[in-house]
Amino acid sequence: MVGVDGSESSTRAAVYAAGVARRRGLGLLVVHVTPRKGIDDALPMAGPEIRARFADSATALVESAADTVRQTTGLTDVGAEVIDDHPVDGLLALSAEAEVIVIGRRGVGGLPGMILGSTAGAVVQQSECPVIALPDEPDDAEPGRQPVVVGVEGRPGDDEVLAFAVAEAAARRTDLVALHAWQEVAMVAALGAYQPLVDWTAVEEQEQHVLTDAVARWRTEAPGVAIRETVARDRATAALLAASDAAELLVVGHRHRGRLARLGSTMNGVLHRASCPVAVVPLRD
Repeated sequence: MVGVDGSESSTRAAVYAAGVARRRGLGLLVVHVTPRKGIDDALPMAGPEIRARFADSATALVESAADTVRQTTGLTDVGAEVIDDHPVDGLLALSAEAEVIVIGRRGVGGLPGMILGSTAGAVVQQSECPVIALPDEPDDAEPGRQPVVVGVEGRPGDDEVLAFAVAEAAARRTDLVALHAWQEVAMVAALGAYQPLVDWTAVEEQEQHVLTDAVARWRTEAPGVAIRETVARDRATAALLAASDAAELLVVGHRHRGRLARLGSTMNGVLHRASCPVAVVPLRD
């Protein structure tokens, strides 16, 4: 599923989503979420004719985007639908039935001027399915020329993130780079002047074992995917952003929080600054 609003960036998102659908053997649903109640409140005196024109415009917008996808990609299994709801609520409701949602980081929303920064953040925060958020600028790299990069935490949930990343790497016929970043900020602060006494090489070896153990299953279950392991002594955000510069797709996991909670600093930094599309896989503790 992909959300569109008539902007050039959302049309790019729809074309990108067609590629995701084709590689997975799925159909694509192009949706435009129109908060009808918001329009009614903004135009309380508008007559039936004005409201009908608004509805016709929304339908024309989403059908035009679907036609562009068909003509550009050749994908024929493309549906178009207008959803009368708040953009976030509408997309979240559909996420329960979708396999993947594709969304631009900015520009998608039912009302003119609505910033996707807030919409994308809320959708990523609560989506029932993985969300691929696209950067503001189009990615001109050829598919399959760059690896898929996946962030591995060494915590429960890694298998869900790795399963998505392995499937994407296999579908794109490219390598998978499993990245595990670590930086013992609390330990370093506590040790103070005693830092030289710590065998950091041994610590790094332990972190390497964490990563190796996490990907071991997938070397067996997906022998056709070349998996490279990278351990970085760095903050997760910095390591993931650096890796995104040479990636076709960056895959990370996100644990659901309360509806009003903010995205964590790592997720927020990656979504705003990654050079490539970011796939966020929902995790449930």
